[in-house]
Amino acid sequence: MRAAPLVALACFAAVLAPAAAAGDVIDLNPSSFKNMLNDKDTVWIVEFFAPWCGHCKALAPEYAKAAKALKGVAKLGAVDMTVHQELGGPYNVQGFPTIKVFGADKKKPTDYNGARTAKGLADAALSAAKSMVNKRLGGGSSSGG
Repeated sequence: MRAAPLVALACFAAVLAPAAAAGDVIDLNPSSFKNMLNDKDTVWIVEFFAPWCGHCKALAPEYAKAAKALKGVAKLGAVDMTVHQELGGPYNVQGFPTIKVFGADKKKPTDYNGARTAKGLADAALSAAKSMVNKRLGGGSSSGG
């Protein structure tokens, strides 16, 4: 009988955090966030959000659309800052949503200030991927994180 409250809580969280609950958006907690930082081969776009934030709710469908479109190319993650506040601190997260692009150098993500659309997010991910490839080829381009 103890499972019922957990199921109800999970359903409630899914309603409050649509971006994190979307199938292709990865919900990041301290453990999975650490794994993301160690994933040297993948570009990540990470949204730091609060479930009550109107702008975050408005972004959710576009964020999920971008995650689906970028599947196999880049990954999109979401951090619920009401639960995992400690994850945003090192990245100067002060407002919601804050979006960071974790490219070749996971220690120095770049701020995403582009359009809050699937296309804008996809363009940022592709730019970071191109930068990562150029860096590996010795091209020296390091923009995009």
